[in-house]
Amino acid sequence: MKNWIIILAAVTMTLSGCMKGAVEKELDRKEWLIGTWYEYYDPQIFAMDGSSVVTFSADGAALWHYSDILSGVSSNFDYRYTFENNILKLKSTLKNGTDDDGSYEVIFLSRDEMAWQRVGTSYAKGSWSSDYKHFLRSKD
Repeated sequence: MKNWIIILAAVTMTLSGCMKGAVEKELDRKEWLIGTWYEYYDPQIFAMDGSSVVTFSADGAALWHYSDILSGVSSNFDYRYTFENNILKLKSTLKNGTDDDGSYEVIFLSRDEMAWQRVGTSYAKGSWSSDYKHFLRSKD
């Protein structure tokens, strides 16, 4: 009987430690988003005709800079963002934050790389840079 109590106590402590670690890991993942990221794909499969760079601030602001090499046009877009349960929501500040400009499931996030899939879409190579986005952290 004593052995079962010891085993039960050990299992309980292990599970509570795992749950605490999972919560701390989720909080760390939110912090990993903060910084500057550039959109990047394998150039042998998909070549972008420009650049796309997004900077996330800790205060919930995001600045997205697009540049189209062919037209010579570049634009900046200001967003407010939320990131909960692996869903990244972007709302344009030009629209008073009332319209949802994009919801993406963050399907991969590490300190140096992340990938998004637009909510309601499925992955396909032909959707790179529209429904599926892949980013690397800027070293600057």
